Amino acid sequence: MNQTLVIQEKFFDSLQEVKNLKILREKGCSSANDFLNKIINKLNDEFNFLEIVDYRFQSKTEMSKYSQYSAFIEGDNLPFEKVVVFFTPIDSKMGNVIIEQSLMPTICNQMEESLTFLLDNTRYKKIVVLTSKINLKNEAPVNYNKFQMDINSLNTLNFDVIPFFNIKNLSTDTKFNSLTEYLDMSDYLQKINIANSQYKFLRLENSTLFGDCEKSDLKGEFHKSFCFRFLTAIFSGGNDYNYNIDGVLAKLPKLDNQFANLKKFVDYANGKVLFQIHTAVIPVEDTIDSDDELENLDDIHRIPERGIDSAGRKRFKTQKKIRDSVLEKANYICNCNDSKHFYFESIDLHNYVEGHHVVPMNRQEEYYFDENINLDIPNNIVPLCPNCHCQIHLGSRQARIKIISELYIRNKARLLSFKPNLTLSLLASYYNIGLESEEERDWLKRAEKIVEDKKRSV
Repeated sequence: MNQTLVIQEKFFDSLQEVKNLKILREKGCSSANDFLNKIINKLNDEFNFLEIVDYRFQSKTEMSKYSQYSAFIEGDNLPFEKVVVFFTPIDSKMGNVIIEQSLMPTICNQMEESLTFLLDNTRYKKIVVLTSKINLKNEAPVNYNKFQMDINSLNTLNFDVIPFFNIKNLSTDTKFNSLTEYLDMSDYLQKINIANSQYKFLRLENSTLFGDCEKSDLKGEFHKSFCFRFLTAIFSGGNDYNYNIDGVLAKLPKLDNQFANLKKFVDYANGKVLFQIHTAVIPVEDTIDSDDELENLDDIHRIPERGIDSAGRKRFKTQKKIRDSVLEKANYICNCNDSKHFYFESIDLHNYVEGHHVVPMNRQEEYYFDENINLDIPNNIVPLCPNCHCQIHLGSRQARIKIISELYIRNKARLLSFKPNLTLSLLASYYNIGLESEEERDWLKRAEKIVEDKKRSV
């Protein structure tokens, strides 16, 4: 196999700037060449179809299709027509729109060649490698933040996000499950920080999402940021909604490359089947039936296992043995059980319940990186009936926070045993729900009452 990472010479030159070279050396890279070789090793390790042996610079013809922070992989035995790789600026601040600025020019160029570039996961593989130092500690805020919002957007837009420099308190494997979930989090970010006011440009009315702005807003990086957010909204909502950006287009002095491609995609989304967003069944979590006998199921520092998913990407897996032990110990009763609960019998003649990780497995990378905590442990798993399991993932904001807060109250001691500073607001943020202090207090009181009432009813 002979594969090559094809980068822009501008990107290589930027790596050799004094401030960037200093950061690279802080992170254990002796030179720009050393850094790129480590990038290659990281990509080879993350995807089973990659065996990159070297890098080269893009030709003038190739450069016209990519931005400074964009590359592609060429070579033998690639299962995709095109594998595009994006980097983020080495020296950057978390408040900057580092993702939109570095990605959108190339996304638009690729959409000119194929409008369904973002949709088509069989022809195109899209990878983002986080190569930014966002602050001195490379640490995001504990609760939900705009950087996490952008990472979720990338996953929603069918990108694989790979952290090269690990960022504390950040999950690179989360996405938005619905348009309302995306807009709820946008509203929350607007409330907590005036700098996030750009989210006000999205408005949902009568099952149509409108994009609008004032003429005075059309400056700086508005074009890239708006297009990135509106594309995320379309991918979050799918065919459940219609989309309209006439309010922005009418104020443009001219139709530039980015808005021209967004307009084409909006027309496409309104007239074609994109994908099914809402499903009645939660996908079963990947499991590994290990041949090894686990000596201690409760070992929170066990090294997390990883396996290859159907797309050739390494993912964290869960142990079926641990999950089954939790369900058996709970007598196959849903953790939210009350006298009105309905069950059906499974093929093994028990109540059918599913194992749910309260702190989601998509936070495994940050938890192990920060504190060597394996999330696939009995204290983090609860049995849920299919209805409750669907509710926590696919329900409205109210329905989801209701069950999240109930699980938090019911299992607080178990959860705090491995995450002593886990609050309801932090747990809710893992499910893309932002809670302000007063609302958090209200939900805790409600949940305490719900738990007590259910105990009496059973």
